[in-house]
Amino acid sequence: MNQYGTIDADNDASNFFVYGDADLDSAAETPMQDDAPDGQRLAGIAYDLAKVGTGEARHALLRPALRAAGFDAMCYLRVSRIGDTVNRIAYFNAFSPAGWAQRYLRERFYEIDARLAYSCRHEWPMLWDLSSIASTHSLGAASAANGPCTAAARAERFMAAARDAGLLSGVSFGLGAPDALEASVVIFASSQASKARLPDMSIGHAYALAVGLHEFLSMRAPQMHRCAGIAELSDIQRSILEFVTLGMNDKDIAERLGTSHHNVDYYLRQLKKLYHATNRVQLAYIAGRVLATPADRR
Repeated sequence: MNQYGTIDADNDASNFFVYGDADLDSAAETPMQDDAPDGQRLAGIAYDLAKVGTGEARHALLRPALRAAGFDAMCYLRVSRIGDTVNRIAYFNAFSPAGWAQRYLRERFYEIDARLAYSCRHEWPMLWDLSSIASTHSLGAASAANGPCTAAARAERFMAAARDAGLLSGVSFGLGAPDALEASVVIFASSQASKARLPDMSIGHAYALAVGLHEFLSMRAPQMHRCAGIAELSDIQRSILEFVTLGMNDKDIAERLGTSHHNVDYYLRQLKKLYHATNRVQLAYIAGRVLATPADRR
């Protein structure tokens, strides 16, 4: 499902979507003089990607570089998490095997994918092969909820799907601050059966490609990379978030702010949409993260 625009947080399925070359090509052009998200000028492959105007030209740049690094596919996911629960994924599928992104989201493979769990927390590369990507921790959680047979069946289905797609081994990277609400995960894959054959040079080349694609997409598709911070909130939105973390109900919040219960409900719905929260508990968790100082997060 390809979509842009506002995400309705009350519809869980709408938080998991795929976008690709057609979406980028139809988006408004970004002036070349614009800065990268970190305030630096675009460089390397990110600059080259920004100069070309079509998906075909981007493939002409990245496909040879991907093969030269020793990989067949590159999967890029922008992930939002609440604790250990993934509540939003925007998946750029231009360099993934055909149909893989859609199946990955449809069958909720992200819930048992050790690469995603690791790379959302760490910026160190994770070497993987097919036998290691079904997380023991995730399977344990799935077993508690659904029973061991169901968890094992999901793991087998995940591995069979990855095998069919030719995703047998590779490396993944997390791009973003550890423990942040959002992170980008870039997964490189090849048809080699074992991660042991992956040389250091390939890992270095893959990381350069990951950073370049990340910077380009952050500039070209900013609506997919928007993690609203406290500076973007109005005074009343910030106050409501603070009251939510204290466990106050709508009526009490309305009395404290001198407004109506209906206004509080309206602002809460807007905040849920802004942070992709599906309920008040999730919003309270996010509020705690957004309002915390960097020292508090550590």
